[in-house]
Amino acid sequence: MTQLPEHDPDALPNPILPSWIFDRPTPDCREDAAFSSGASLSLLHVLLCDPGRGVPVDLLRSRMALRAAVNGSKIEGRRVTGAELRDAYLLTLPGDAMGPDGDMLAFWRLGTAISLQHAGWQGRLQDLMSEDIQEHLPNWVDQTENMQGNPVAKSVSIMTRIARTFPRQEAVGLLCADIVLAGSLGWARPLPLFGLHVNRKILRAASEGGDIGPTCHAAIADAAQDAVRLAHDLARRAARLRDVAPRLRSKGADEAISLFLTEDAVLPSTMLSPTISGSKTPMTSRSARRLCERLIGLGVIRELTGRATFRFYGVA
Repeated sequence: MTQLPEHDPDALPNPILPSWIFDRPTPDCREDAAFSSGASLSLLHVLLCDPGRGVPVDLLRSRMALRAAVNGSKIEGRRVTGAELRDAYLLTLPGDAMGPDGDMLAFWRLGTAISLQHAGWQGRLQDLMSEDIQEHLPNWVDQTENMQGNPVAKSVSIMTRIARTFPRQEAVGLLCADIVLAGSLGWARPLPLFGLHVNRKILRAASEGGDIGPTCHAAIADAAQDAVRLAHDLARRAARLRDVAPRLRSKGADEAISLFLTEDAVLPSTMLSPTISGSKTPMTSRSARRLCERLIGLGVIRELTGRATFRFYGVA
């Protein structure tokens, strides 16, 4: 298993949630909105980039991708829950069509998995787009990277270009905005912040030439604050899961725990058996079932569906 920082759950730092940023009224001017988004992103940056904070960043990204997919489906006129999206994505057999909801979750999972430190990241992003958008992307990215302005303003710029040219490609615009934001902030991979809080009304205003800068700053402030709260919560839960690892005797337990610390939901029949995802370690269906029951008994994972079959498990 990947070596993780030593963790004492009692030693986790308390969330830094200054009242002058969190839970304050929505800023009503550009300067206040920009201040709020900058302060919130700074707090989030520390949690993402300091391993000593114990935040399972991949798990945070996976859970936020699910939420972004819920928002993306809502923008496209489909009201679905996270549980419905998990079903559509995880229960579709390889080669079968997942449908629009499963496709939306797959889009955000693939998009937020793109490593911005890899030279071919633009190609991986283009692979998620239709051909008519692909031809515009390199020019839009170059123009955005060369423009003056703060990271949120640059993100708004590329999102606006896409909204005006391809108004029905809302998810693409949001993902590109999140990628530009992550690149500007020096993050290794994007985190869905625009994807989490920018709604159809904002995108429509962008497509019609409206000034969405202040609204987007406010949306990013809200999204970053949500991410900070979720990061602190997951750090606490992840520490408890790591602590029980030495008590597990199942072959592959370390690899399984690494998987739980990466994925929002684990389907044992395909993700733990016959081989644990992300590793070459085999695990029988019986061992996978017994391991999940053991982890539930220890209170560190929980069953997510409430069903008798096709169960998913995630960090409790």
